[in-house]
Amino acid sequence: MKRQLVIDAGTYETRIALLEENTLVEYIPVLPNAPAPGMLYRGKVLRVDSSLDGAFIDIGEALPGFLPHAGKRMKQGDLRLVEVKAVPTTPTKGLQLTDDLRLTGQYLVYCPSRPGVHVSRKLTLQDQTEAAAYAEKQCTQEEGLIVRTDWCRLRNDRTPFDAELKRLRMEWQSICQRFAASLQPGPLTESPEIRGMCRQLLMDPDAEIIVNSSELFCQLSTEREALISGALIRNACPDGTLIFDPYPIESALERALRKKIWLRSGGFLSVDYTEAFTVYDVNSGKDTRKLSPEEKAFAVNMEAVQAVLAHLRLCRIGGIILVDLIDMKNPDHQAAVLDAVREFGRREPGEVHAEGITSLGILQLTRKRTGLPISSVMQEMCRSCQGSGRHRAPWVTEGEIRRSIARRQLSGQSSKYRILCSKEVQSLIRQDPLMNSCSYVLETGGDYTIESLPVSDK
Repeated sequence: MKRQLVIDAGTYETRIALLEENTLVEYIPVLPNAPAPGMLYRGKVLRVDSSLDGAFIDIGEALPGFLPHAGKRMKQGDLRLVEVKAVPTTPTKGLQLTDDLRLTGQYLVYCPSRPGVHVSRKLTLQDQTEAAAYAEKQCTQEEGLIVRTDWCRLRNDRTPFDAELKRLRMEWQSICQRFAASLQPGPLTESPEIRGMCRQLLMDPDAEIIVNSSELFCQLSTEREALISGALIRNACPDGTLIFDPYPIESALERALRKKIWLRSGGFLSVDYTEAFTVYDVNSGKDTRKLSPEEKAFAVNMEAVQAVLAHLRLCRIGGIILVDLIDMKNPDHQAAVLDAVREFGRREPGEVHAEGITSLGILQLTRKRTGLPISSVMQEMCRSCQGSGRHRAPWVTEGEIRRSIARRQLSGQSSKYRILCSKEVQSLIRQDPLMNSCSYVLETGGDYTIESLPVSDK
């Protein structure tokens, strides 16, 4: 399978898109200093709750994080180095924290707070024995190591393992120095999501990684050199502002964020989000196939469940999912739909489980939560209707304006523009160094519009 990872490092966000056979299957927007699993924070204990056997930690975010099993080990005012274990699944919850700190590499996980050597059980018994013996020689009494499955690639040369251990030790020392020097609670490391996505593809010789950051390109190229075979890495600089344009990324993302998703047959899905679960309603829509009502219901439902699973993965939707299928009277058809869901779910990396179809024809699914869905990250509650509608977040709109102007400049249009947008977006535009290449006039309005002006216009 041909896979491409496209990484757009922008001013206010880094956008990561994974394509399989030229189809967008995953999209991750990473905001600067936005909490993500694996990030380390300097925290201060706000209070210890003995009933919950945990502590609430101020880490510089809007809501305090929660550290479980800390009731007897901490007291109010303690300063702690903590790691994000899980991001909140709703905007009203804080981060889940842990003090079992880990720095993850390709071949090993460095554990400064848990001494000892552990080895992946996915390795053969012989590899486990060799890996444990080698890691124990490299490991000090104060630190811990977890040897990962990729150890099997190092049978003939252990140099990459040694180099990675040295790098992680230096990274840990740097984190400790930043912790000692910082005065306020806050993040000490950047989001590991970019490196995590890259690490998954680096060893795939059929994959391609396209970036528009010279720094990231050099880092990935160095890691790629240590592999016998791996992904092709390509740097899209200096025209990397529109790195997504050659691929069907933004159009697919725009469709995925709609509340109505059309199917190829002419049917469609209606999507509704609640705090407790996500609901999909399957409709036959414009399907004009000459089939009996039962056969048409079965055909549309089979297409719909595949579209639902793809949408769950792309939009990072987890928790409880309910799919209101078109009524099917034939029990064999219901069983076939359920089998198809389980088969599709096994191929997806998000741990989708089919719980069954109720007597009302509602398919019940669960999927592991990996954080907020991208609709919650990229869209905000509408202030006018108090939540019945949503609109693009200011940083999303600013990025769209910047890329729209870049496209106009490439086509030879005027370099002076009148931009109608909200005050929040205007503030981001003024701070964006990538907007220095053009002249513009800002006016306050609702949804943004861009108008070209004669260069002589003042």
